[in-house]
Amino acid sequence: MPRSKSLPPPRRRPLGRLVLLGPLAPLLAACQEPPPIPETPHRPIAWMAVGAAETVSHRALSGVVRPVQRAPLAFEVGGRVETLEVDVGDHFKRGDVLGRLDQRTYRLAREERASEVVQAKAVVHEAEQEHTRQQRLNAEGWASEAAFDTAQAALDTARGRLATARARLDIAEEHLADTVLLAPYAGMVARRHAEPAQQVTAAETVLEIQGNGGGFEIAVAVPETLVDGLRPGDIHTVTFPARPGATVQARVTEVSTEAGRGGTFPVTLRLATPHPELRAGMTAEVTITLAVAGAPATDGKRDADPPVSVPVTAFLAGAGADTVAFVFKPADDAGLTGVLERRTITLGAVDSERAMVTAGLTPGEVIATRGLPFLRAGQIVSRLGVGPQRYE
Repeated sequence: MPRSKSLPPPRRRPLGRLVLLGPLAPLLAACQEPPPIPETPHRPIAWMAVGAAETVSHRALSGVVRPVQRAPLAFEVGGRVETLEVDVGDHFKRGDVLGRLDQRTYRLAREERASEVVQAKAVVHEAEQEHTRQQRLNAEGWASEAAFDTAQAALDTARGRLATARARLDIAEEHLADTVLLAPYAGMVARRHAEPAQQVTAAETVLEIQGNGGGFEIAVAVPETLVDGLRPGDIHTVTFPARPGATVQARVTEVSTEAGRGGTFPVTLRLATPHPELRAGMTAEVTITLAVAGAPATDGKRDADPPVSVPVTAFLAGAGADTVAFVFKPADDAGLTGVLERRTITLGAVDSERAMVTAGLTPGEVIATRGLPFLRAGQIVSRLGVGPQRYE
């Protein structure tokens, strides 16, 4: 039987390139990535139109209403309080007795001084008699000049001691009178710091009083950053939280030259007109109106250019001590694109957010407000938010 030949494996034919024709071609083209959109050659900038800045600023400060006539009352001598005739809220008239100290010690002191005066008068009387006798004997030649001089010196000494005794008596009587506390003017008691049987020293406050006349004033603590702008005679507006709708004008009467607690300076303003509904101790809100530092003044011939206000991000340091900003100059009628102009400006007052420009810019000009280190003079830019928008 003949041997069968094994057939060779079938030869694989290489796959050819498939060419899709007909309606599949558009579908494939649609799946491909779209071509990139060409970038605009104009750099977009954040911008703003500058406006005139206010030349005054307003700051609200809290204060306290207090009467113009007010005083802490104290005995001018020390001792034990015997009586206090008034309490908080009581009204009194000028000259009324408000309190008394125990007078026993002061009465004894006055009696002692009075007895010293009596003794001194007796000594003076004896010295006068001796002086008269020596004067007569000396005139008749029976006494020497030395004896007469001695009598004259003794008389002078006695008279001096009498004058001293009388002065001590006056002091004792004044101390006795000082044990009675009298009202210096009509008013009312605001505070009481002592009670009967309490021991007090001289000049220790026992009562605080308020006068009925003189009106009210406002005491306010002003920070050191504002106190230089206040002058006596300036008028500011005052409102009262407890009296809605009550608005009055107050004139600055005192500006302290020394800082008080917390580093603030005490300032006093007196109300220009009385207000019947106010009470001492009420809270007041004083609106201080101050001239902004750096605002240009008029020269008497023409009005100075008004200052403008810009964000602190709208300028940067230039060469040397110069400060520059970039001003947008439109390149077309629509103002869609423009050219940047590098402008030297002069700064006034600068705070944490805004700055006053006193020279170099005028109200209405458009400036770049961000990214100034990446801008240059003559650069063509567009303004963000102006013109047709592109969405990707």
